Amino acid sequence: MEELIRAVVNDIPEYIPGRSVKGAIKLSSNENPFGPSPKALTAIAKEAKTLQTYPDQKANLLRQALAKKHKLLPENIICGNGLDDILQILAATYLNAGEEVVISKNTFSVYALVSRIFGGSLVTVHIRDCKIDLDAMARMITEKTKLVFLTNPNNPTGTIFTAAEFDAFIQKVPEKVLVVVDEAYAEFVESKNLPNSLNYVKEGRNVIVLRTFSKYYGLAGLRIGYAIAREEIIAPMFKVKMPFNVNRLAQVGAIAALKDSAFLNKTYKNNLEGKRYLYKEFDRLGLEYMKTEANFIFINIRQSADELCQKLVGFGVSVRSLASFGLPEAIRVSIGTKGQNKKLITALKKAA
Repeated sequence: MEELIRAVVNDIPEYIPGRSVKGAIKLSSNENPFGPSPKALTAIAKEAKTLQTYPDQKANLLRQALAKKHKLLPENIICGNGLDDILQILAATYLNAGEEVVISKNTFSVYALVSRIFGGSLVTVHIRDCKIDLDAMARMITEKTKLVFLTNPNNPTGTIFTAAEFDAFIQKVPEKVLVVVDEAYAEFVESKNLPNSLNYVKEGRNVIVLRTFSKYYGLAGLRIGYAIAREEIIAPMFKVKMPFNVNRLAQVGAIAALKDSAFLNKTYKNNLEGKRYLYKEFDRLGLEYMKTEANFIFINIRQSADELCQKLVGFGVSVRSLASFGLPEAIRVSIGTKGQNKKLITALKKAA
């Protein structure tokens, strides 16, 4: 059987998700602690009566709603079955075997996964001071480079690169290179220095911006994400994506979630208050952490992350070991409700 498998597949590690443990609160996958938007749930229940028919092939109504939100055209947007699907569509459209892909070593692993699937040659750069090192990434771009993947805020450190830093980076990137900026956590950012990456799209640059409904909007289980770029970049991606890749419930749920300002404000406020509470408690515990611009916090525990995570499960809390991110002595904890955050602190005290 092994001789039938594509050679590249043998070298691909299996993706490791955040753990769901029965009886433990889940603070391992950065999900919305309030669940889905109530307006989304209402729209989904209504749409469930039409599941005998295929969904809109191009998610046109959702793309129109997103275009209005971002002040762009629907032709600038493609939707997918989560950002994982979008990443695979991107690689399938643009990456030839042997072309180079520049990524940060300590970041979301699916960039490396899709690059390997399509035979890309990975060029990895270490983070510096828990931040993506844009200067080092720019230096690694060669004649063979096709894609650069950036995450802002970075997963798992929660840090951002600034507008000035990104602008300086873009000036160094050759025209033939596609810069992909994953902004899965952008809605949580408190800093005023986050780049307005959509401006680069509007200027006609080779920048692709990724967004998702999994985190802020509470629709991780429906799998709905999207990419924004100039029309010439988006159009060929429609040839590559699978037909009907975004289901009916995801499309209507996402449209309704965009309109639920009360739910979104509640989510943002909870995250703001939650991280400040956790900072205070982490300081009391003497933990080394990074202040975050996302809905999770990176903690350098200086011991085996896998072992600590197992202990925490015993106290009813599941958090993410970052061993799979190349950081075996660090964990990532999602910011939950007030009650969940308090339970996390209690568990950390017991596990220390």
